[in-house]
Amino acid sequence: MNLRYVIGTVGIIFLLIFLSGPALSAMGGPSDDGMSPRTEGGWNASEMMMQGSEMRQDVGMQGMEFMHSGAVMYGQYITFGVDNGTGAITSYGIDGVEIFDSIEVDGFDFGATEVQGAVTQVTNGDGTTTIQVHDNPSAVMTIRSVDDYTVNFDLADGVTMSEEGNMVVIKTTDIEMNIVCSAGTCDVTVADDVVSINAAGNSAIIVRAIPVNMQSSGEMHRAFVNAMAQNRTGAEVCLGMGGSISVVDYSQRMQVQTQSMTAERIQLLIDCTDPEGKMMAFNLDNTSLMLQEMDKLRIYYDGKPMQSVDDPDKVFNATQAMCYISQESRERAEIMMYIPEFSEHTIDIVVESEDAGDAADTTATPSTGIPGFGILMGIFAVTLSWIKYQRNKQ
Repeated sequence: MNLRYVIGTVGIIFLLIFLSGPALSAMGGPSDDGMSPRTEGGWNASEMMMQGSEMRQDVGMQGMEFMHSGAVMYGQYITFGVDNGTGAITSYGIDGVEIFDSIEVDGFDFGATEVQGAVTQVTNGDGTTTIQVHDNPSAVMTIRSVDDYTVNFDLADGVTMSEEGNMVVIKTTDIEMNIVCSAGTCDVTVADDVVSINAAGNSAIIVRAIPVNMQSSGEMHRAFVNAMAQNRTGAEVCLGMGGSISVVDYSQRMQVQTQSMTAERIQLLIDCTDPEGKMMAFNLDNTSLMLQEMDKLRIYYDGKPMQSVDDPDKVFNATQAMCYISQESRERAEIMMYIPEFSEHTIDIVVESEDAGDAADTTATPSTGIPGFGILMGIFAVTLSWIKYQRNKQ
């Protein structure tokens, strides 16, 4: 046999093995055994973000989705480790800025870590306590337990906390996070930079940042978090680059499904078993979301244009369907929406020319959409096929 042929074949095999390593660690499923990065190598959030960016780039990963290598999670926005001895979240950072040295639930008996797209879930042994971390611009984390429980947030250097009404405010120079309890007032104690929050059973502790891509709308987002403590929020939907999607269900009674993503429109189907009205938030952040000079966003509610107001407070105090649109650029927008009652509703987010606004037919289904989103469903299908392929390989 030709020696060069043998050497070449062996070289190709080693190359494929080398390249497959990051790709296998990028997809969902249980994370591998391992300790937190702080105990392994003393990594901080900045180093984890740099490492994660390189690994994600190597396998062509874009948008909101966790890649995991051992017990370390690398997202577009969020990085952290999981201590597989205690179940603690370690070195939690947003955009490379470390916010918490650790987040730990008292008495947590670690069971498993599951990574599915933009969500990492850490569960205790009997499944009664869960920690969900979402890789999205709002850096949402929800902690729930069947029994009464206590969560300890160990603040990183340079991070401060304060209490404002029912809300705990966590701040660094560039990032603000807000913590509330779904049951209402949080029972908070502070000692040696550790913020301990006691919560009642069957309730949630919700941690949410002012979106890192929408920093100018801080007051609106604080109002959104306050609404969580009043059980008035339903869900938050983030649409990002590469066709990535993050859906956070704050009520556990709401379902959000993507009906279509084409060059014509983004259509979502929303259903909720709680008939009471709910607030919803939509974050659009995509490099292909480029509105033309005379284009504007318009929202359709069950096929009819939804009333859009110029003051977000009107939406938070609304009794009928309405929305507020905050558009920072042609690529980024935030939509706050109130839906007064629930059965099943369709929401269409479209782009229309300015002169089409007042003349819109209130009975017509929208036919124009956000440029650049036409390829999202194709990318999504390819991603699913790749995940199945990689899992079969394992």
